[in-house]
Amino acid sequence: MDTDILLQAVVQGLLIGSTYGTVALGLGLIYSVSGVVNFSHGDFLSLAMFISYALYAAFALDPYASVFITFPVLAIAGGAVYWTLIRPVISGHLLMIIQLTLGLNLILQNGMLMVFGGQPLRVPSIMETKLLIMGDVIMRWPLVIAFCASIVLAGLLFLMLSRTDFGRSIRAVHQNPKAAALMGVNVARVRILVFALGIGLLAIAGALLLPGTPLHPSMGLRYTVITLLTLVLGGMTNFVGILLGGLVIGLSEAIGTIYVSGILGMILPYLILVLILLFRPAGLLGKA
Repeated sequence: MDTDILLQAVVQGLLIGSTYGTVALGLGLIYSVSGVVNFSHGDFLSLAMFISYALYAAFALDPYASVFITFPVLAIAGGAVYWTLIRPVISGHLLMIIQLTLGLNLILQNGMLMVFGGQPLRVPSIMETKLLIMGDVIMRWPLVIAFCASIVLAGLLFLMLSRTDFGRSIRAVHQNPKAAALMGVNVARVRILVFALGIGLLAIAGALLLPGTPLHPSMGLRYTVITLLTLVLGGMTNFVGILLGGLVIGLSEAIGTIYVSGILGMILPYLILVLILLFRPAGLLGKA
């Protein structure tokens, strides 16, 4: 086994895995306070990327700069979706929410198809072709930036949850919504703000993923599947575990692509998920 190729695969997997962790952080935040698993999560990520594309087409705005516009747009859209569609059925059967978010998936996907067409698109960035070379390891700067941003984002979320009144409200709703309401926490307000924040975070993830990524309206499903894998692997509500889960998925993808031939290489992340859950049913850092 060539150690240089292995090292390159490990570094590439870690960098890509960090972006998966960033995408899954938003869903983990939403699930922690509402119990909602949003099956249209990846399509909101696609929406963020297509809005960035529209901003580039109209104003030649770099994806990294467009996040200052896409974040509030996605956050407002997320809050509106929760208030108008999810809140009325949140106390209903789990299948209702699953059907609802799957319906959103179809609406978003077909809406983007109607507006932007079915041809692959791309959004150039000033960092797209930049490389960072360290010895025998070659890294794309966009992935290095995404890795650093993921760490910073996770740290900021941790500080928000542990040091702010809003974070304490989130933790209270996560632990026991009824007890939180008795203590004066406005549970509905916390849930709508968290849903808005969780969807808004996809604007940041979309900007980090965009350089070098071809856009297509149907790509949201892939990100939804990866996000769910990452979320389950990380323990659903443990943010450190979710980031760790993203790194495991990224690593297994990179190593599977290089060292495992055929279809087995593509399903390696799923096999690793099953193996880990056999020994850790609650995820890497989840509590049984």
